[in-house]
Amino acid sequence: MDKFKLSWPTRFEVPIPEPIRKNISFILTVTTTCVIGAVIITKFTKSRKRSRRIRDKRESCRDACRRLAEQLMENGLTLAERNAILELSFEELRLKLQKGDLRCVDVLHAYQSKAIQVNEHLNCVVEPIWEAEVLALEMDMKTGKKGYLHGIPISVKENYYLEGYDCTGGMSIYLDDCVTEENTLIKILKKQGAIPFVRTNIPQSMMTYECSNPIYGQTKNPHDVTRGPGGSSGGEAALIAAKGSILGFGTDIGGSIRIPSHFCGVYGLKPTVGRISKKNMLPFQSGQTLVQAAAGPLASDMGGLVAVMKSLLVPAMFEQDPTCPPIEFRNEIFESKRPLRIGYFLDNGYITPVPACQRAVSLATEVLQTRGHTIVKFDPPDMYACFELFLLSTFGDGGESFIEALKDDLVDPALKLAHMGLILPRWLNLFLGWVLSKFGRDKMMYILSKSMRGPGSVGKYWKIAERNEAYKKQMLRRWRANKLDVLICPGFAFPAVRSGNVFNVMGGVTYTVLFNLLNYPTGSMPVTKVTCEDEANMADYPSKTAYEKAMKKDNVGSTGLPVNIQCAAQPYQEELVLRVMAELEQGLKAQN
Repeated sequence: MDKFKLSWPTRFEVPIPEPIRKNISFILTVTTTCVIGAVIITKFTKSRKRSRRIRDKRESCRDACRRLAEQLMENGLTLAERNAILELSFEELRLKLQKGDLRCVDVLHAYQSKAIQVNEHLNCVVEPIWEAEVLALEMDMKTGKKGYLHGIPISVKENYYLEGYDCTGGMSIYLDDCVTEENTLIKILKKQGAIPFVRTNIPQSMMTYECSNPIYGQTKNPHDVTRGPGGSSGGEAALIAAKGSILGFGTDIGGSIRIPSHFCGVYGLKPTVGRISKKNMLPFQSGQTLVQAAAGPLASDMGGLVAVMKSLLVPAMFEQDPTCPPIEFRNEIFESKRPLRIGYFLDNGYITPVPACQRAVSLATEVLQTRGHTIVKFDPPDMYACFELFLLSTFGDGGESFIEALKDDLVDPALKLAHMGLILPRWLNLFLGWVLSKFGRDKMMYILSKSMRGPGSVGKYWKIAERNEAYKKQMLRRWRANKLDVLICPGFAFPAVRSGNVFNVMGGVTYTVLFNLLNYPTGSMPVTKVTCEDEANMADYPSKTAYEKAMKKDNVGSTGLPVNIQCAAQPYQEELVLRVMAELEQGLKAQN
């Protein structure tokens, strides 16, 4: 064996034993194979462990629903008793509970029973909240003054913290992470007498308006089970539309309350960010602050939205969360009879809504005009710039947090294209976006692929913040020039889409993200349904871009689907939005 040799510049030559020197190729091959094998075995073991955790969670939730169903069969109501409760409007139910004409536990059993029943074919419920029974019994024994929501059962989106339950957002990274705190809104609602009774399904990561994830599966639309309920508050909207809940809570960062409301034909409100608390929710992407998610209610009618905002905008909430401005519910605005100046638009200049969605806006403005309000046509600002700014803001980290959360997870089919776009090399992603925009004849496809990779630096991110403020100022100038009080527009570009088709018609979100970027409070409410004539009028619908062609194809068989409108106002004017929506609801009922 050779000895160490010293040379200039200084270096050491390590002697290699003869047996190893002769078999170096074999040793390297074996070593490499062992390393690769170890990596594969580790990944396989992790994958099996993750799959087992997902399977166990899914089964435990389904078992909980089965156990509740068995309990209700033994101790529940008759079908006639249940239906009598479920047919009550929100205000009728609230008043009967206040007067003691109904027991809280009976109302709870009615909604638990219906929720479990519709869940069998919609898959909208994640799991029951077991503490509901105890709360209902306590409410029935309560003496003295009752809370405003005394005995009202409420459903809760899965991303709200509830003590003793995990909170996943459909991502396995958060599985088995049992929450020890409770969401602030839930605390306030309980003080007002509400009873949280089920948790509802969401899409994986809550960054799509499909409603599917590898843990809990896919939620279906109660009006057509081949279609989705929207997202990310899709489980909430589906459950309320199917009469399995009368009031629920979701979140909205790009339309996540309003899109499901529109797809399922229920009422929803996205408040101004900060008007009501959102403390203690799933922290996914909480570091992004330019366009923030708002917590808000969904309900079966306007009575639910109004009652819950009156219940939340109280000193108790401001004490629990001092970041919320102490602005209590302003009845003087909600009950005002002052004639309003209401703007509207049928088309945002990027993607033309289908005939049913345009007709809904026309119908809404006609009803409001007959009630003495002035109707003004409004030209919305540049929607291409809006969508670009929204994506650059919400994906300011280039999708890093998104990729990190899903790196060891099963990626839901609804997210695979978006996920691929974020993990591909930037140049390749931009090239594919450019190709798609050329073949699809739609530059928004290029904007989508470019903007989801983020601005690229902190300095550029600050520039995005400056552009956001400039866009808000531009909108405010237009608003003031038209002397508007509120703005009416389509609830979305089309009715509920078929499951799995969301990415093909992504452009529809430009009708909702506008108000997230602006941070304007916006409500969504059902106005009409798709008619045979609406569907026949699709023959004249444009078919130039890939989105338009996909929308035209998806709209086939849409007759009977619900159609909502949106109503928006300037920040912190929720009472004004609710006033207009309530007047519109009354006007529509008077016509029928």
